[in-house]
Amino acid sequence: MQRIILAVLATSFGLAGSAQAQRHQPVVQHPSSRWVLNGHSTMAMGANVEDAFNQIKTSSGLGAGVEVGYRITPRLLAYAGLDINKQPVDIDGLDGDLGLTHLEAGARLSFPIQRSKFMPYVGAWVGRRSLSTTLDDFDTGTSADLTMSGMAAGASGGVQMFLSPKLALDGGLSIGMGKMSDIKYDHQTQPTQSLQNTTTTRIRFGANWYP
Repeated sequence: MQRIILAVLATSFGLAGSAQAQRHQPVVQHPSSRWVLNGHSTMAMGANVEDAFNQIKTSSGLGAGVEVGYRITPRLLAYAGLDINKQPVDIDGLDGDLGLTHLEAGARLSFPIQRSKFMPYVGAWVGRRSLSTTLDDFDTGTSADLTMSGMAAGASGGVQMFLSPKLALDGGLSIGMGKMSDIKYDHQTQPTQSLQNTTTTRIRFGANWYP
């Protein structure tokens, strides 16, 4: 009988302790502000612009970006953003860098996790991308601008980690695809033939502020 009573008491104390621990577990408060301001650093993987006769390749390069977002619902965010990366030329015999720019607008859907600081999300975007540089002719001393640009669409995913209701760390991955069909050399449009799609991949890490 004593063993049964002790077992019951032990079980009761265990359940009480578990309930007490749950009551004292802090509740994570997610932001109430509808506006979101983001700043981040990015790593853009190498890109390739190619048609039937020419090819321009770049290597991975670092950059930075900013975003402004508005939460339509607690889970749905609409945003506009700008990323700029510096990428080295990846062609034998050529030196220099190109600037990779993404100007985009999109939406993200978040998936809150109860009693967790982490909030994953997925998204989609459309925008305009460009690769640009200045080519110098050391024989003549002249220079000319080269720009390749075009519309693109992409998908993204990532996760936020809330440090407070107003501040969260944000890391994610974005992949875009489209043709950079508007090619200009020295401000003159260049013809292309059988232009291929260009894929751009960005890894980003930054912070979101909910004012």
